[in-house]
Amino acid sequence: MKMGDFLAEVPLVTENRMALVSNVKEAAPLSLDECHSPTNGNGEQFDSDGGSGTEDFNWDEYLEETGTSSAPHSSFKHVETSLQSSFQPGMKLEVANKSNPDTYWVATIITTCGQLLLLRYSGYGDDRKADFWCDVMTADLHPVGWCTQNNKVLMPPEAIKEKHNDWTEFLIQDLTGSRTAPANLLEGVCIHAQY
Repeated sequence: MKMGDFLAEVPLVTENRMALVSNVKEAAPLSLDECHSPTNGNGEQFDSDGGSGTEDFNWDEYLEETGTSSAPHSSFKHVETSLQSSFQPGMKLEVANKSNPDTYWVATIITTCGQLLLLRYSGYGDDRKADFWCDVMTADLHPVGWCTQNNKVLMPPEAIKEKHNDWTEFLIQDLTGSRTAPANLLEGVCIHAQY
C-alpha cells in the first residue's frame, strides 16, 4: 500500500466528531496540594493509606484467581545488565523500621532492579502485602550485626509484634544459615546516604 492510498482511507474529521471533541471539558491546572492529594473523580479526597475501604491489590491472589502465573525474569532480557547489582535475593540486612524510624529490623531481599531493592521484613513469612521498595543509595541499610556494633535497637514492625513471643529466638532461627548483604556493598551506600 502506498502512502497516498493509506491517507485516502483515513477518515476525515466530521462535524459530529468535532462536536464530541468540543464537549470535552478542559481541565484546570492543579495546585501543588491537589497533585499530592488523590481524589475519587468527584473532587472528593480519599485516604490512599487504606481508609477508602478497599483492599490493596495482592498479586499472588490475582494470579491464583485467574489461574495464571507471573512471567519469568528471563522474559525481560531487555533490562540492561547495568541495572543488575551485587545484591541477591535471599540476602539479609538491617534496615530502618518504617513504623519506628529510631529502630531497625532485619529484612530479606526479595528481588532487585538496579539500585532498587524489594524488601520484606523478617516475621512476615510469605506475606507480600508489606513488601517495600528502597533505593540503596538513599535508604538506611546495614549488614546484619550493625545494630549490635553501633548500639542501635532492633524492633519488629508494629504490624507483626504479636506474631512471636520471643523475637530474639525468632531472629536466631531466621538468620541461621542465611546470607547477609556484605558490608562492602553497603559501605558506599552508607556514605552516599549521609549527603
